[in-house]
Amino acid sequence: MKISILAALILMFTATYCNKEDGKPLDSGLYNTWEAKGFMSIESVAYPKNENSKILLTFSKSGTYNLKLDINSCGGNFTIGQNNQLKVESPACTEACCDSKFSEKLAAMLPKITSFEIEGQTLKLNVPQWGYIECGPIE
Repeated sequence: MKISILAALILMFTATYCNKEDGKPLDSGLYNTWEAKGFMSIESVAYPKNENSKILLTFSKSGTYNLKLDINSCGGNFTIGQNNQLKVESPACTEACCDSKFSEKLAAMLPKITSFEIEGQTLKLNVPQWGYIECGPIE
């Protein structure tokens, strides 16, 4: 009886925290600090990133994120679901002046993200019918 309960708990844990396709944890490395590199969207030319500015996005295991823009800082909560589904709440930001158009657009797009992919060292935050936000390691 105890063995079957333990086996059931192990199965529940595996189904909840593992991707059935490859056995990796659902976060697949999301918990990290990423540098926002650019937008892959038809609008991306309207929001160029200043190459001298590091826009950083940190996802923590506690389910919170921090966003460091050009001037302001933001934060909020997020949840990860099955198959790399990602729900990011709207950021709460400080309101000093002068963030770039890129930073403002990034903060506005966060709640529209529905999923993520990690390919090598690149994080893609997918926004349906728009494109994705490309992030990479801090340089």
